[in-house]
Amino acid sequence: MRRLTASLILILSFAGATLAQAGELVLRWDSSLNTVRDTVYLSGSANVPDQQWFFVEAAPFDQAAAEAVWTPVVSYQFAPVIDGSLGDWNTSVFTDGFYQVRLHAVDGAQESHYYTLGPILVNNDGALVNEERVEVIGRARAADGMLPSPAVENRLPLPVGGHLSVLDEDAQEAMRRAGMTWVKWQIPFHPGGGLHVARDRINRAHDAGFLALLSVTGEKHDLATGGIDYLDEYAAFLGEVAALGADAIEVWNEMNLDREWPHGQISPSRYSPMLQKAYKAIKAANPDTTVITGALAPTGAEGAFGLDAVWNDDRYYLGMANQGVHNYADCIGVHYNEGILPPTSQGGDPRSEYPTRYFLPMLERVAFPFRNVDIPMCITEMGYLSPEGYGPLPPGFEWGAYTSVEEQAQWLSQAILMASNYQRMPVALIIIWNIDFQEYGADPQAGFAIIRPDGGCPACDSIASLMR
Repeated sequence: MRRLTASLILILSFAGATLAQAGELVLRWDSSLNTVRDTVYLSGSANVPDQQWFFVEAAPFDQAAAEAVWTPVVSYQFAPVIDGSLGDWNTSVFTDGFYQVRLHAVDGAQESHYYTLGPILVNNDGALVNEERVEVIGRARAADGMLPSPAVENRLPLPVGGHLSVLDEDAQEAMRRAGMTWVKWQIPFHPGGGLHVARDRINRAHDAGFLALLSVTGEKHDLATGGIDYLDEYAAFLGEVAALGADAIEVWNEMNLDREWPHGQISPSRYSPMLQKAYKAIKAANPDTTVITGALAPTGAEGAFGLDAVWNDDRYYLGMANQGVHNYADCIGVHYNEGILPPTSQGGDPRSEYPTRYFLPMLERVAFPFRNVDIPMCITEMGYLSPEGYGPLPPGFEWGAYTSVEEQAQWLSQAILMASNYQRMPVALIIIWNIDFQEYGADPQAGFAIIRPDGGCPACDSIASLMR
């Protein structure tokens, strides 16, 4: 069988184009990805001087052709992007074959600037080269295109992973340096929707040597009006995700808030049927997929907003235990993301002494309702907010103003070690929130990121110090 051995070629100029200065226009690409399928998540920078807009386009790769015929694959965007997402390339609408992809920016003088990569083989239906099927360089895929789960060696006190925006080379390097073995993404469910996002995320994680956790949520309006049919469709979708090779699936997210669950319908008794159906579908499709309950938002706000809008997490966890969710889950999902003191602290928070402010009391809050059953917890979101390198925090997040990046790094590693020694309820997995998010506006997600604005990752080194 012939192997595709052509490496990516960077094409630096086209007729009528000017080339942007280094770092201002760049399409980042892992050179090992010479073959792609389904949806490709593009990242890089589009920030040429006086830029008016940019888009991404693709054309057949034919060096003998006098002029390439370009087709837009990512629509016009008017805001510049610096080391972020450039959009998604849906390769499934292209005929299998070799293509080139270029990032196309236009400045105020209507001059075009290009950054082009090729050849890239689109191989959704089994492309052939010289009448022979192409063998993808990299780990072998199954006949259905699914990458098997990688064999990982965990050297940390317990398995740790990260919630990602883009699994690029920088993120992979940072996570490997820290000893992480899991990748988490959150993906949407829409009735009748396709599986291309789930397939892509799972294959990307496995191809990079990480296990894949997918948190799957739908629209609360659809949930409110869809009844049993919606629950059945959602469960069937999760079964299909499991069949694609997901190593773990988190069933919904923060069901104790009306931001995520229909107003007036918040209750463990309403979540429990969803979880039961999902568990059966997942295990029927792939018994090896770990089923994690949706993690709750740590909160004590029900007194202020009422039970139609929010349930305190301890009340909801107790309700889950009373509903017997341990019979149709492998792990109880947990979030912890509002700390401003070391995880060893159990008092002294200037905001209040509410238990969710502190790491160990937060674990106790989950463990107590499940004290009589044998099930671990999975912390699917654990992070500390630091504005260092970004500037003042927006309203509602001022509480994190005095946390330094050094403290963020130290506290994350301390929390991992403490969780590994927690006796009341085993902690099976910790997902760091987050690795590389870049939004720093009304929701300052980048402040939680462990890859900081200068590209450094002090938390990676701090967590790595725990490796055996």
